[in-house]
Amino acid sequence: MILQDEVSKTAVENYNSSTPWPQNDIWHKHTFNAEKEIVEKWLSIVSSQNTLILNAGSGGSVYNTEGTIVHLDIIEKYIKHFEKYLVGSIEEIDLPAESVDVIICVGSVLNYADAQRAVSEFYRILKPNGFLILEFERSDSAEFLCTTNHGKDIFTNVYYYNDQKHLLWLYSERHIRQLLRQFHFKIVRCKRIHTLSSLLNRIGLSEAKSAPFSKLDKIVQPISYPFSHNTLFLVSKTLSIKKQ
Repeated sequence: MILQDEVSKTAVENYNSSTPWPQNDIWHKHTFNAEKEIVEKWLSIVSSQNTLILNAGSGGSVYNTEGTIVHLDIIEKYIKHFEKYLVGSIEEIDLPAESVDVIICVGSVLNYADAQRAVSEFYRILKPNGFLILEFERSDSAEFLCTTNHGKDIFTNVYYYNDQKHLLWLYSERHIRQLLRQFHFKIVRCKRIHTLSSLLNRIGLSEAKSAPFSKLDKIVQPISYPFSHNTLFLVSKTLSIKKQ
């Protein structure tokens, strides 16, 4: 049985010794570009010059925005060159309650964490009516079609890339939606990526050859739910629901 400590330890070891986004990995290159485009589009809607943004699980990624970004990561070397940064986990963020306007958490960071603890922290530090941009790898992916894990709420999976063994938690989209509702987040927008690419990879095409089909993700959104490997949510923090 794989425990959270093992997932976290493996993540620290892997990303201490290699870049979070290896340029020679075609699949992750397309993932990074797709996520960056979506994040910057949503930031243009929810941020302004006076917005304080936490890039949670930064990995050194930067986004075009007028707001001020604080970079958070478990690996200091990726973020120490930024003017504002914090070293730590998304499960325990060293920031006061209701101190941040927008949180970005993409790059499968949630898949290395206890999702409930992370979402609880996001809710705690977000200002009322603040926004969270959240991405995760899904158990609903075509990768798991015709297996007992397809659509399963939570399970661990082992991946091998960049000459490393990676341990991730896979979450169903249904589970993350329920978790967000539990913490009084309202989903404003949803985008899914790696739809056809995930399906083609499932039927035998290599990641390198199937990854470019992610360029068609915008077209196939209506059929993306049972196949896409990644979901991105734009959610807003609403006021707590009064007990009846």
